[in-house]
Amino acid sequence: MIEPTCNPCSPDGRAGPLAGGDPSPWPTPDVPYLFDTGLVLPTALITRAGPHTAFVRVFPLEATARVAGLARRAGFCLNPPGPEADWLLLADPDVLTDVQLGELADALNVAGLRAFAYADAGPSGSCAGEQTSPRRLGAQRPEAVDGTVFVEVVLHDPLFGQGPEAPPSAWTVVYGPTEDLELLQEAAAERFVIEPVPEIGAVAALRIEHAEVAAGLTSIEALVAELDAALRECGLQGPVHIVDRREAPDDVG
Repeated sequence: MIEPTCNPCSPDGRAGPLAGGDPSPWPTPDVPYLFDTGLVLPTALITRAGPHTAFVRVFPLEATARVAGLARRAGFCLNPPGPEADWLLLADPDVLTDVQLGELADALNVAGLRAFAYADAGPSGSCAGEQTSPRRLGAQRPEAVDGTVFVEVVLHDPLFGQGPEAPPSAWTVVYGPTEDLELLQEAAAERFVIEPVPEIGAVAALRIEHAEVAAGLTSIEALVAELDAALRECGLQGPVHIVDRREAPDDVG
């Protein structure tokens, strides 16, 4: 099982250090204004972790216990991995279906929170450097309220080049309300080449491929800082998670 590689200690849930690496060289951004005034609606992103498990990532961090409690009342048992983690784990000893993921999102939305569930998304949907098209699950389509989106940066070994010095390939997927996704797509068009993932009458997610990372023209740290800046410029906020699919060199001990 792969765990999200976010930094659970960052005050606003934004990007943390890469998995297995040193702390981020850039300072932690200020907490967003909406977060300061308590206007953030607790939001959950549900993506598959494996055939029997799913990640439930929560923003802001302080809402993790509330999300777990409301899910429990709806019949879903979410287990926290630790006291300061901004994600929970949904497990089923049999097979955890996409329908169940959608039902959990619907239950949280009905309970007054906001939740999004996706199939073919998250760490399990980005194995072996393969890009997938996220598919939104559930009957509810929550509207934009406070500009909260979830950003996932996926790293994988390049198609060409061997050894520990080979530059990584990378892409980003952004999940959230259609209105916020459309806003980001328009506002960040000069920064990135953005491909919307469509659904009937709406946009389910955004996908950005970072050829500049694969070519070694920028660092992962600079990329995440640029993504964070793009969010802030159009009034959006939310966690940036790193999913590191790169294989460690054989001689690393």
